[in-house]
Amino acid sequence: MGLRRYITLTFIFALVFSCISVKAQYYDAAAGLRGGTGATVSYKKFVSHSLALEAMLGSFDYDFFGSAVLLEKHTDIDLGRVQWYWGVGPYITFARDFTGLGAMGALGLDLSFESIPLQISLDWTPRLRLAGASGRFFVDSAGVGLRYIIEY
Repeated sequence: MGLRRYITLTFIFALVFSCISVKAQYYDAAAGLRGGTGATVSYKKFVSHSLALEAMLGSFDYDFFGSAVLLEKHTDIDLGRVQWYWGVGPYITFARDFTGLGAMGALGLDLSFESIPLQISLDWTPRLRLAGASGRFFVDSAGVGLRYIIEY
């Protein structure tokens, strides 16, 4: 499947699922670590009942140091305090011989607990490098996040 077709299908998928109703988020802000095919410090802040901003700083794929800011849409599923989310935003990476700029996506599950201030996420974060070294699509980025809930 060509890159243009993949991006078009991803956009249609996101548009359809953004119309699903959302009850409410279970926390307002959380900070912690995300590991997997990279290691980052992460901060997530809800700006409405269903939209959150997530900032990440650290190593993507253990090769590049970088930063990303994602706008994420959260939707309840009927599994207690579990939500699924998707998002997109810009990222920048720094390597020895180039600086890369691009777009990062996110698709994942978000679990918070009522009795302890802990949030756990499991996600897939593909990236498309648009500038810097030759353009490249990274599809093998996945991770688990553990965050301390700062605000309810």
